[in-house]
Amino acid sequence: MSVLSTGLSGLQAFQRALSTTGHNIANAATEGYSRQRVELVPKDPLRLGGSYLGTGVNVQTIRRLQDDLIDNQVRTRLSDHSSASIRAAYAERIDNLLADESTGLAPTLENFFSALQDVASDPTAPAARLVLLDQTESLAGRFESINTRLDEQRQLVNGQLENSLEELNQYAQSVAELNEQIAARTTDGHPINDLLDTRDTVLRKMAEKVDIARVTQDNNTIHVFIGNGQPLVVGSGATELSFSNLSGDPANPSIGLKLPHNEEPVNITRFVTGGEIGGLLETRTELLDKAQNQLGLMALNMASRFNEQNGLGLDQDGEIGGDLFELPDIGVYPSMRNSADTVPTVTFEDTSDLTASDYQLYYTGSNFQLTRLSDDSTVTLTVDATDPDILIGDGLRIDTNALTGAVQRDTWLIQPTRNAATQLEVTITDPAKFATASGALADSLNTGEARLTDLRMSTDAGNPVTTASYLPAAIVFDAGSNEFNVLSTSYGAAAGSATVESFRVLDKNDADLFTPIAVEFDATHNQFVVGQERFALDSTGTTTIQANGWELKLQGTPTAGTVLDVNVNTIAATAPQPAVTTLIGPGWELDIKGTPDDGDLFTVELSKDRPGDNRNVLEMADVQGERLLQGRATLQGGYDTLLADVGTQTRGAQISRDSTGVALAAAQEERESLSGVNLDEEAANMLRFQQAYQAAAQIIATSNTMFEALLGAVR
Repeated sequence: MSVLSTGLSGLQAFQRALSTTGHNIANAATEGYSRQRVELVPKDPLRLGGSYLGTGVNVQTIRRLQDDLIDNQVRTRLSDHSSASIRAAYAERIDNLLADESTGLAPTLENFFSALQDVASDPTAPAARLVLLDQTESLAGRFESINTRLDEQRQLVNGQLENSLEELNQYAQSVAELNEQIAARTTDGHPINDLLDTRDTVLRKMAEKVDIARVTQDNNTIHVFIGNGQPLVVGSGATELSFSNLSGDPANPSIGLKLPHNEEPVNITRFVTGGEIGGLLETRTELLDKAQNQLGLMALNMASRFNEQNGLGLDQDGEIGGDLFELPDIGVYPSMRNSADTVPTVTFEDTSDLTASDYQLYYTGSNFQLTRLSDDSTVTLTVDATDPDILIGDGLRIDTNALTGAVQRDTWLIQPTRNAATQLEVTITDPAKFATASGALADSLNTGEARLTDLRMSTDAGNPVTTASYLPAAIVFDAGSNEFNVLSTSYGAAAGSATVESFRVLDKNDADLFTPIAVEFDATHNQFVVGQERFALDSTGTTTIQANGWELKLQGTPTAGTVLDVNVNTIAATAPQPAVTTLIGPGWELDIKGTPDDGDLFTVELSKDRPGDNRNVLEMADVQGERLLQGRATLQGGYDTLLADVGTQTRGAQISRDSTGVALAAAQEERESLSGVNLDEEAANMLRFQQAYQAAAQIIATSNTMFEALLGAVR
């Protein structure tokens, strides 16, 4: 091997080194560029006699200074930071929305209860009632406003999810195309470094969107997987992700993977984590879903409780109070894969048993199973006594009669509380309809130790409050039987237009309350006959009959021969010793504590014509301190819990954002130290390679001189 060839090999090698150094300098600001280095190795030596003579240098490869482990760490840190950043951004918005006095619930809730107290101070004041009506509407409006603002955040999340998925699909297609180019242009195992850099840059952008895993193949192509091993890129092929309603929840579109052998996308939402997409999904489920469900639970419990309490009193017109709020409908949605679009009818059985959760109803092929999605637990269902197709659990009443065609694995999403805050409406428009007065009054005339502790209108659906329920009742204790006896307020029906207006005991000592008494109407003489006594029909319309220690008022004119029986009902309750005995009459319940004497008399009568009666509105005001939410929290306490939960998540997301930002910076710095272009180093290399190139050229010149000398010697 000649000196010329040795010099020529050096000249070529350092020319490549200079070109590579120039390429590094030119791409110093190129995103994702990894610096390159020419790897030089000596050529095979030449054996001359007993020794070996060097023959020059070869360029082994142009190496890309990159480490898969470091790059994978950068992608992981990038995915974590992107997820935490998006969660923190939305959490801060939601936290500000709920905590701000101008947009939050707490001030409006306080104003509402303050208005109740003002009405309790003067139930007849029209101004106070108008303020209460206004505050009631404001409270319902604030529930709606907060939920609407949360819905707006949900729409932003869904819009950002859709955009991110479109970008991810584009990145996946780019990786597939780069795979094809890399496979085609890889020679002797030496890939094109710049294409690898481009592909890694795209992979980092993918990692910003979602957690990914890559697997390198022998031909330098890669497969990319997301979620639980779902393929996004396989060689030169990319799988498309969709964003549509796959779960049945119209407010939460799902991420679908379109596989070649499936006509419909496969729902992979629950497997997708990390990156911007994972952070958005977590924001939707952990922040928005929980906040709206908790807010809806508060709205439902509040509305149901006030409807109940208003129904236990009398309004300014002397009528039984009606509902203050209209309870919202329950959202029920069939799965897109169900055999039919039919849905069960779901209503509220008992709002106090509700939870802040969505539910999934699943058909096993033989029966229905209800799962509480907040903790993935199975709800114990009881069968309604009147219909085996009606199931009851967690405060819900589920009528499955419409699901006769259901097949195994059919599912339905049930959302009792999700939109309850938005749909809450005030039903009254007249402030006089606030039932501020108690529905009934109780009094006692007794010598024993028994006393009345509580009188309330019945909340039992089997013992409803009606106008007839408000007729006075007399309760007498019979020591002989150790039982309370209630004079029936369901008087014998009278033909014609006569009705019983009231009954009361005048003298408990003379009143014969244990013997049925007949009151007969004599049409010939227009008189009522009670035993030997007669009472003339009053032309004004109301006839008062007083006999045997009691007074009965009849309104209207009965037909001839009508007999009204005044009867006694026995309550199956023994005398308290000294526990509380609850006496249940038509439409009312009375608690008596202590030991009564024989013949002690307790009376229950309609609380009418008492304009200053504020007992029922005081009960409404006391709701402020009641633990309405599953027996654990008051309305304000429930809202405070919601604020605390959102605040905790916000702070956690902020800490995660900051810590992952530090970790990402460290990983990027480590990558930069290996793969980044150092201009000072490249300048030194340029000078070194230039000198080496000049020296190699000098070797060639020397070889030429030697050759010329040799030619001159032989001429």
